[in-house]
Amino acid sequence: MAKKKIEDNTNEEVESRLDVYEVGYLLVPTIAEENVGQEVTTLKDNLSSNGASFISEEFPKFIDLAYEMSRLIDNKKQKFNSAYFGWVKFETTPSQAKTIKEMLDKDEKLIRFILIKTVRENTMSVKKSYSRQDGAKKKITLKTEKEESVPIDEETIDKEIDALVS
Repeated sequence: MAKKKIEDNTNEEVESRLDVYEVGYLLVPTIAEENVGQEVTTLKDNLSSNGASFISEEFPKFIDLAYEMSRLIDNKKQKFNSAYFGWVKFETTPSQAKTIKEMLDKDEKLIRFILIKTVRENTMSVKKSYSRQDGAKKKITLKTEKEESVPIDEETIDKEIDALVS
């Protein structure tokens, strides 16, 4: 009996633990640009109804895909070369994350998605500018040697080609 009690406590602990997840998604390009916001709102409503509390997001941008992707929509295989790419970072329990994954699998507005466990902090790298210690920026100049243009003699070129061919 004591063993079962310990297992119950660990299951409760796992269920009460909140993890940070991020979902990156590709929306079908057939959505009109003015309706993309509405689709994102629907997606976020579905996430929040499954227990997600949002941390950050990026509104979808229209992109060309690196390769053609297909998706079964209304029992028809459709191919896509472009999509709206966006992402959402949220916090939820592991069991709710499984429910969210199942919900995303069924959404026919998504070509593909990836659901990953991540950290709360912003992991995007920031561009840094480097400067000299005295604060003055170092000016870099490239030196190129200029070749003097010599007029082309067609007879000389023809002779060289004939010599190479022979």
